[in-house]
Amino acid sequence: DHHLARLPEDHANARALAEALASKAPVVLDLATVQTNIVVFHLPDSVSVDATGLSALARARGLLINAFGPRTVRVATHLDVTREQCVRAASVLTELLSNCVR
Repeated sequence: DHHLARLPEDHANARALAEALASKAPVVLDLATVQTNIVVFHLPDSVSVDATGLSALARARGLLINAFGPRTVRVATHLDVTREQCVRAASVLTELLSNCVR
């Protein structure tokens, strides 16, 4: 009911984050599924960390993400998250995941 006018900005931020992850991070992410402010991606077996572990690593770096399953991660953008923060989040997640490739 609130902030509906800026919802497209949240969707665009999520899309930018998803595109960066899909192109740079060792994740499985179907960009066709990113149509709102929610990004869901999967950790392949080539990554040694699971979703809970990645969530903890990300939290230590100031990112709040959620384990959505053993190897599934959910990220959401909202009105308190800027485009710059989404770019930073994608960079941090890419770095964390790249360091966990087997």
